[in-house]
Amino acid sequence: MPRRLLALLLAGLVLAVAGCADDVSPAVRVGSSTLSNDELLDEIEQWVGNPVAVDATQMAGVTPGAYPGELVRQLIRQRIDFMVHNEEFEAQGLTLDDDLRETALTALFGDPSGAEEAFSAFSDEFAAEFTDDVARQIAVQEALGDEGYSAWIDDAYAELDIEVNPRYGTWDEQAQQIVAPPAAQPAPSPADQSAP
Repeated sequence: MPRRLLALLLAGLVLAVAGCADDVSPAVRVGSSTLSNDELLDEIEQWVGNPVAVDATQMAGVTPGAYPGELVRQLIRQRIDFMVHNEEFEAQGLTLDDDLRETALTALFGDPSGAEEAFSAFSDEFAAEFTDDVARQIAVQEALGDEGYSAWIDDAYAELDIEVNPRYGTWDEQAQQIVAPPAAQPAPSPADQSAP
């Protein structure tokens, strides 16, 4: 199984995201690009519905309409990285083609024929979009070269305004990760409320 898919197998705290679609603020903002809550929910459902990517037993005890918080944060972090690369892809005036998509599948699976099984539970549209996102990452790396890419990625994360909807956590600029939202505190007991 490819490392990119393996990285998404971890599960931790449960994050209830049902009903988030009505929230006015987007799930993620990277520079001038946004990811809506609906788009994030669609993406999470694609991953959770793919047993090659996420073991179904990890979801067995999860309340319907909720997802493991760590998984959600990993998917948001991955989406942020795609958005950062997509902005540079556009700025560089790069274009996608079938050769680049084939390179992306090779990077993901070693052998592009492995994509069929790994993507079998994804919708065709999502599998194509995911492949294009990885292809854009590769195109940016190739256009900038190793040294230029290393300098660019550090600057991009430092300079781009990245925001995460607080229901999912907060963006830690130093660690370039999403910090989980604080755990809900239990309501004080009547004895606690009457104490001086």
